[in-house]
Amino acid sequence: MNYSQVLNQEKEFIDQLCQEKSYDENIRHLLYVIIPAFIMKYGIAKEKLILNTFQTVSIERTNEKEKYIKAYYSSVPQEVNGEYKTRKHIVIQNYKEIQLVDLLDNLVHEFNHALNSYKNEIRTTKNYIYLRTGLTCRIFQKSNLQFVKKQNSYILEEIINTHQTSDIINIIKGIKSENRDIQNTIYAINSETESTYSSNSYYLQSYICKEILNNRTFIATLENLRLTGEVYDIEKWFDNITGEEKSYQILNQSLEEVYTLEEKYAEQKLWKSFTLRKIRFVSQRILRIVELFNNNVNFR
Repeated sequence: MNYSQVLNQEKEFIDQLCQEKSYDENIRHLLYVIIPAFIMKYGIAKEKLILNTFQTVSIERTNEKEKYIKAYYSSVPQEVNGEYKTRKHIVIQNYKEIQLVDLLDNLVHEFNHALNSYKNEIRTTKNYIYLRTGLTCRIFQKSNLQFVKKQNSYILEEIINTHQTSDIINIIKGIKSENRDIQNTIYAINSETESTYSSNSYYLQSYICKEILNNRTFIATLENLRLTGEVYDIEKWFDNITGEEKSYQILNQSLEEVYTLEEKYAEQKLWKSFTLRKIRFVSQRILRIVELFNNNVNFR
């Protein structure tokens, strides 16, 4: 399967989608490469799931600026005729000033969250609703649909999603097309990126976890389980491989701690060296678990 075949198959869908949702030409031209690249990554068997995701999840554009967040995927619970459903959308911040590669990265990153949350999204207990985003969940009160908290595995979800974002953008960078507008889009993307693209979202956490991200057992298993929505036994699977109870919990707690410390370090004017030492200490804890996992799998 090559890009031209996929685009010829999906162009009518993309044009109709952009008309229905009032997307501008910038987004249309990026979707011409993004949607085929998703199909090329996940396979033609996942075409319906991919198209349903892009149809269901709308792109909202705002000119608001936030210090750290450029874009986000949101899924909000609603009760409709006694059933729980969700309203899904992606928000792109500072849209008027966003650069091409940032827009591309944000769209790929957030739609990849959405795609990997599409199946088995909602789980309910007596008092709570769990909304899945990839391998993590946000928890809401069942009685009033108010947000309670998010699980600390959200950092690992972001790391894996960032890894896949790079994969998809590298597919886009290699696209060949006879269409002049698409040629220009690819040329612009390649002109503004290195020969191999690496998304810099969650850079520190991704760097600490780089060895486990290169572990084919780890990445293939979690990518598959995120896509199918069968994420609730991951902790048991991970702990069985490491041979240490709660190693998956400790990994996620430590990743969240590094993220919090990194934000603190960026804001600090005093005692920065103390915070840096703490980041290094927690990072060593993560690296020990990564090494333990890697040493106990047969297929790396």
